[in-house]
Parts: sequence; C-alpha cells; structure tokens
Amino acid sequence: MKVTQKQVKNVSKKVAAVFLLPILTYFVLMFVSLRDPSNVYNIFSQATIKTILLEASYVTIVALGIGFQLKYGRFDFAGGAIIMVSAVIGGILSFNIAGADAVGWPVLIIMCVLVAVVLSVINASVYVWLKIPISVCSLALAFLFEALPGLILGVDVGPNIQYKPGYNVLGKSYLVLLPLAVALIIYIVYDKLTVVGRQSKLLANNQLSAVNIGINEKKNTIYAYIVSGILFGLAGAIYATKNNLMPIDAPLSSTGTLFSNIIPSLVGLFLSRWINDSAGTFIGAVTIQILYYGLGLLGVKPGGLKLFYAVFLAIFIFISGFWDQIIKSLKDWYIIISQKLAPKPKHIQK
Repeated sequence: MKVTQKQVKNVSKKVAAVFLLPILTYFVLMFVSLRDPSNVYNIFSQATIKTILLEASYVTIVALGIGFQLKYGRFDFAGGAIIMVSAVIGGILSFNIAGADAVGWPVLIIMCVLVAVVLSVINASVYVWLKIPISVCSLALAFLFEALPGLILGVDVGPNIQYKPGYNVLGKSYLVLLPLAVALIIYIVYDKLTVVGRQSKLLANNQLSAVNIGINEKKNTIYAYIVSGILFGLAGAIYATKNNLMPIDAPLSSTGTLFSNIIPSLVGLFLSRWINDSAGTFIGAVTIQILYYGLGLLGVKPGGLKLFYAVFLAIFIFISGFWDQIIKSLKDWYIIISQKLAPKPKHIQK
C-alpha cells in the first residue's frame, strides 16, 4: 500500500497534537528549574510517572464526564455533587456489603456507579419533563444532592475507606487504570458506534432538524445522562479511596470538583480536530498533572498553583478560541519575513 504525502502530513499533525502540549509543559518547567541547581525536576523517574499517571487517570474520568455533556451542548453543574454523593453513599453501601477487611473495591465501583446513575437520571428527568434550563436545573439539584450525605451521616464521618487496603488500592495503585479503561471504552463506544450517540451529535448541531426527522430528544437525553452517570460513578469510586466520606457543608462546594478538572475537557474538545477527543482529554489531564507536579517540586505553594491554573486556563481558552486566526497570522508573518530575508536577484548589466 502506497503512503501518500498527504497521509504522512496528517499523521504528523496527529502526533504533534498528542505530544506537543505535555512535552512543551515539561521543558518549560525544566528550563525554569535550571535557575536553582538544587531543584531536581525529573519526570522520567518511576515514582514521578506513577504519581502523574494515577492523578491523571482520575482527572481524565471526571473530565470525560464533563466533556460528554459539553459535546452535546449541555453543562451539568450537578456532576460534582454526583461524584461526591456517589462516593459517600457507594462507600457506605460497599463497606456494609463487603465488610471492612475484604477486597471491597469491585463492590465499591458497582455501588458508586449505581448511585451516580440514579442521581443522573433524576437530573435528566427534571430537565426533560419540567423543561427547566439545564444550568438552573442542575444547580438546584446540586443543592439537593449535596444534602444527602448530611442526612445519612449527620455530623459523623463515614467509613475510612481511604485507609483500608482492600479499597484504597483502587486509587493508590495502577489498578486505577481499570476504571479509566472502562470510562474510555464507554465514551468511545457511545460516541462512535451507537445510534443514540450519532443522534446526540445531530441534536447538538441542529436540534430542530434532528427532532423533525424523528429523533426522540427526551429519550436521547436520558441515555446520555445514564452514560455520564456511569462516568461520574467511576470517578466517585476513586474519590472515595482518596478522601474522607463526610457531609458536604458549603453549598455548591461540589462544583469545584468540576471546574478544577475542566481543562482536560477543553483540551480534548480542542484536539478533536486532529485526534479522538477522549485521547485528547487524557493528554490534557497528563499535561495538567505535569504542571502541578513540576510546580510543586519547584516549591510553588497551593495559592500559586491556583494562579498558574487560572493563567493556563485563560491562555488555553484564548488560543483554542482564536486558533484559526493565529495560524493564519503566523503563516502571513512567515511569508512576509521570508520575502524580506530572501536574497535580492542580481540584475545582469549589458
């Protein structure tokens, strides 16, 4: 089979899209670390790779849940509450079913996913049947969902799953790649291989035309929220192994779980012009973890990390929003500079 120049160019673009962002972030941080010889910034050590990969796996799953709704024209503010509530309720249920000393992480995953799917279906049903705008609907339900851990636990703290080896192995070892793989498979299969996935794209692109050709918007929305519920439930299972299971005190504090992990979703949607958006989401998560880990090694305090995150988000939104214009301007500048630097033709005198 003959490989054309166009195919090579397309593959090169995809490879550049996959590796450019994390590699660029790494080298910028490495260059900054050279200012102080005592700083050792080495992403290639086994401990560093493990730390980044474990955190990136959780962030990717959360970001897939966010991006799943963004892709179809919605933003679900209740997603963070669903993650945290599924962690609390799923953690309590799995602890009671499997016991304290058992290998309970499979039960934890199942319970968290079931709870998250139920909450997501409630969210979708209110949105569909009452015809409330999704931003208002999801904010109201986030308030409601956040109250559930307090009703169940009171002022107490739930089971200490994060200290139980049969449970916390899910979030502290490479076993975390299992829910990540499940999340990626579900995301890709629904988006690429199912009828409802293709219908969701039609609804997002032109809702009126999609409904006119016979697509059931209500049913499609319920299916989409079931899938996002599964993704949030997988994230909730990991969350339960890394945090205390306790009531949610501050109203809408759960939305921080969404907004603190939204960059990988935006990166995935941006890179979808070259690669699959799920792969782009993982690349975005890895980039953010490289940034966080590197800045931590360089001694940046939590407040500084939040500032860098905000700056990174602002820069990325600007670049992704004006990408085509930026590329066109760079090409125009290249042509102008190359013309000025080109050697002047010598006139032949007679």
